[in-house]
Amino acid sequence: EKANKASSPRSSQSIVLWAARHADMRVLFCHGLESGPGGFKPRALRSQGATVTAPDMAMSLWNPTKRNSVVLGLLSPRAMLTRWPSQWIGGALADSFEACVDVQRTALRDAGPAAFDVLIGSSWGGAVAAALIAEGAWTGPAVMLCPALSELRRHGAIEAIVDQIAALPAERKAQCLIVHGDADETIPVADSVKLCAATGIELEVIEGGNH
Repeated sequence: EKANKASSPRSSQSIVLWAARHADMRVLFCHGLESGPGGFKPRALRSQGATVTAPDMAMSLWNPTKRNSVVLGLLSPRAMLTRWPSQWIGGALADSFEACVDVQRTALRDAGPAAFDVLIGSSWGGAVAAALIAEGAWTGPAVMLCPALSELRRHGAIEAIVDQIAALPAERKAQCLIVHGDADETIPVADSVKLCAATGIELEVIEGGNH
């Protein structure tokens, strides 16, 4: 069933609460960049009765204790020995992103896609969700909250994903929704406007909504 437009929520946090109240959902949740399984949004979903699986993607920009952090990628022998310095940041970012996508692929493979009713991704996790949709690992309803595709696009790691989503059948794209607040200072809403124009996915802009 097509993801419905929100009629009243005013932020990405309230859209999570709104969604949880409208169904007894089994959610696969992709958390944000510096967040984790215990972040606000998965906790909010659980508080409203949803069953939430939120695999830890162990992702951070600069926290070296996170196994998929960008900083570890920058310090890896692969980065230093096989890439030009100008490619270090983009390459490490792409490696971290692929590792995060693989965490979610594993969760889907282990549980089976039928174990979940909806895929929800927030910020960095929204980009991860987009990758799962693009490659066909997830084919059901999906909500991407302020997906953080801009940095990946700047480093050339996202264009294939955009093209793959654009090529999906209309009935597949009709199950997807991007939600973005127009007061988001972390990820500009213009990023999602461009993404939806390029892919045909529906966009719900939340007036006054933040990240």
